[in-house]
Amino acid sequence: MLPTRKERLAHLLARHSGMFRCPVCQAALTLHHTASLVCANRHCFDLSRHGYVHLANAGYRSKYEQEMFLARRTISEKGFFSPLHAVVSQKLVECAAIGDEPFCVLDAGCGEGSHLARIREEVNNRRPVDFVGAGVDLSKAGIALAAKAYPEFLWCVGDLARAPFADGSFAVILNVLSPSNTREFARMLKTDGLVIKVVPGERYLQELRERLSMQPGKRTYSRAATIQHFAASFSLIDCERVAYSFRLDQPSVAALIRMTPLTWGAEPQQLVKAHELAGREISVDFTLLVGKR
Repeated sequence: MLPTRKERLAHLLARHSGMFRCPVCQAALTLHHTASLVCANRHCFDLSRHGYVHLANAGYRSKYEQEMFLARRTISEKGFFSPLHAVVSQKLVECAAIGDEPFCVLDAGCGEGSHLARIREEVNNRRPVDFVGAGVDLSKAGIALAAKAYPEFLWCVGDLARAPFADGSFAVILNVLSPSNTREFARMLKTDGLVIKVVPGERYLQELRERLSMQPGKRTYSRAATIQHFAASFSLIDCERVAYSFRLDQPSVAALIRMTPLTWGAEPQQLVKAHELAGREISVDFTLLVGKR
């Protein structure tokens, strides 16, 4: 009989529970009877039968719910993020200190998990390693989808403001199109560990934004403040633009519209214009920041 998702998670935690810490008191967490993570102060966090562990202090309702995450997975599977994944994976192979120890990577703000899964696949295609992947997000809906699709990773619901991971746990922290917490990132990194942050470039989804906004100032992204903050927090060793075009078929347009917060609050006539992008190419533009602790 194949192991359940909960049993697979317990097996992973038996090997790697040392990377977690209690979100309440920051004490170390240990696996208890393959069913819970428990700290010395008896704070207890049960493993979900779906294959993840809830390590947020309190309940939290995210704006990012299942429909949006399913849309992101759909468009990811069509190759929308593939050039980005290839560049990020090459950075890991080139820059990260990959040795005999497990190569521990955290996707901070992982959503439904497809970024981490694709990047690990790309890394192992280039250089097979003992890649230990963990993902954290405040959205229970996203984490549940991640755990179902990719049970070989460690998934947890958690708050990046009080991240449930021990000091120095990760060789690399990925932060893809998601809010960050540089103080916590620095704490969780190993010595000489890397943070790879991906932010929208100036022309990201330019054609979609033109159909959604009549205000010219909202048609481009400014990333200067983000780069400045990142460079003040880490030693900036690389800043690279990753730009390409992606042809949208009708399912891709529908998934993109559901995926992006750009469409929140859009008027019906704006969404009609957005659907007219089917069969056309759309600009995909990212800035990739690589920082060292």
